[in-house]
Amino acid sequence: MPLDSALVAATHPLQFGVLDPGLFGLLNVVVAIVVGYFTYQDAKTRRTDSPKLWAGAMALASLLLNLLGFLLAFAVYYVVVIRD
Repeated sequence: MPLDSALVAATHPLQFGVLDPGLFGLLNVVVAIVVGYFTYQDAKTRRTDSPKLWAGAMALASLLLNLLGFLLAFAVYYVVVIRD
């Protein structure tokens, strides 16, 4: 049974919502940049040895692994840097 083009067009917004899927990738990059910036500022304030490394690691974890990776990297950052 061939799919009708009207049916396919009608289900497309239901699958992806109103937003384009590429917009979610852009949003992920923006979140990674914001996470990296605030991590860098915090690490620099706390006078760690390598604030750029922490910022890069947190941004990369946020970008590549999304929420799970970010939470794991933040837990490591908390144990090593924040908790005194």
